[in-house]
Amino acid sequence: MRIGAGIVFFDDAKGLQRCLHSIASNVDLVITIDGKFKEFEEDYDISIDGSREVVESFPNAMYYCYPNITEIEKRNKYLEIAAKLGIDFLIVIDSDEYAVIDKEELRRNLHFIKAGKELSEACNEFIPEVYGIKMYDEQYEKQNLIIERYNERLLYKPGYLRYSAIHSNLIDINNRNRNFTTSKYTGEIDGITLYNDDRLRSSSYINKSLKYQTYLFDSERLERKRIVGYETLRYK
Repeated sequence: MRIGAGIVFFDDAKGLQRCLHSIASNVDLVITIDGKFKEFEEDYDISIDGSREVVESFPNAMYYCYPNITEIEKRNKYLEIAAKLGIDFLIVIDSDEYAVIDKEELRRNLHFIKAGKELSEACNEFIPEVYGIKMYDEQYEKQNLIIERYNERLLYKPGYLRYSAIHSNLIDINNRNRNFTTSKYTGEIDGITLYNDDRLRSSSYINKSLKYQTYLFDSERLERKRIVGYETLRYK
């Protein structure tokens, strides 16, 4: 059983250090994708703050660079790479997040899921699944508000999944009618909790990020309504 983590980042050396410190020793490998998102307001395309050096300081972290593509395209890169590397489970975590993991409990739960899939795998019929991880989300613009939710962050057979239409929507590439968005995942997993905050970011970066997020959610509004039934982002 191979466990990986997928991280997208741009100019976030401090956040990456915290994130990788929390996750790298608990997985077999980490796939990191550098490069600014398309429509993100910046004059350069790849990280210049030492982020790559942070990644390369972790022996099981792999550095890739794909600048100026959409958020969906960038996140799909670590799914494609995970497929080539034979990853069974992929933890999706961003550079401004960190994980608290009970390694023994998490691996026990993943082995349980894997064992339940052995029959279909023996027939070479890989059916991907998406599991919710508990997350505590603190937004920069509302620092006194911490949102507790489960988010679709653990992917079984990630190579058979792709983000599509909106950046939180995952589809089964062999059955596009199977899609996984917030509150529509297969189940919830214990042994790992994610925490999000922007305290390690500069105020200049955060302001650009807020502008980008406004653009992103506005551009996805119609597709979000079509897929999940409402236009604005909601939490479980």
